Amino acid sequence: MKKTFLFAALALTMSVSAFAQSVDEIVNKNITALGGKEKLNSLKSVKIDATISLQGMEVPSTVVQLNNVGIRSDFTVQGTKGTQVITKSEGWSFMPFMGQDKPVQIPAEEVKQSQSLLDLAGPLVDYAKKGNKIELAGKEVVEGKDALKLKLTLSDGSAMDYYVDPVTGYTVKTVVRKRMNGQDGEVSNVMLDYKKTEDGYFIPYTMNQIITGGPGLMVIKVTNIEINKPVDESIFEMP
Repeated sequence: MKKTFLFAALALTMSVSAFAQSVDEIVNKNITALGGKEKLNSLKSVKIDATISLQGMEVPSTVVQLNNVGIRSDFTVQGTKGTQVITKSEGWSFMPFMGQDKPVQIPAEEVKQSQSLLDLAGPLVDYAKKGNKIELAGKEVVEGKDALKLKLTLSDGSAMDYYVDPVTGYTVKTVVRKRMNGQDGEVSNVMLDYKKTEDGYFIPYTMNQIITGGPGLMVIKVTNIEINKPVDESIFEMP
């Protein structure tokens, strides 16, 4: 009986100790796990080739991000190519498989909600200098393991949640709340299969994404990644 009580008390103490980590300790562990502050701040561009599995379809995609300039996503659905672009000043898309016959502007509200993605280092790096606020909001189970939940309020007023593995420091889940098609919704991403790139960054090579009101679970698997390669800014211009 005494041993059982001792083990239970020890387990509880360890759990409380993990939870008692300060916000900055959790943030710093996360930043270190992903490659370190210096390396994350040195990100200039990222190009990711991936395959999206959705409702029995395999959708090839390429995302090109130029730090604080723009993000361009190209994907092919049943042989037809679509494009979406977000920059610091505007956003546009061209999706023929959705009935579009020419590129169209993305509503300003939706553009604003996506512009935080232009910061390749991420909202946790130098978060206070960026005007972001973070609070520890408990812990939840993600993929069968406890994760510490950080509630972020970005400088533009938008909100998102980060879930950090207290052991590895990896980001294991994010939840972004945004306005989509005139309605409030969420984009949930579970990050899996972290690997070290040749450049010394740690990237999740699998991501499970669910969008409120969307088509269901999307499984995104990275097939190739290029970091800090030259990017022609003209690719973000609306035709």
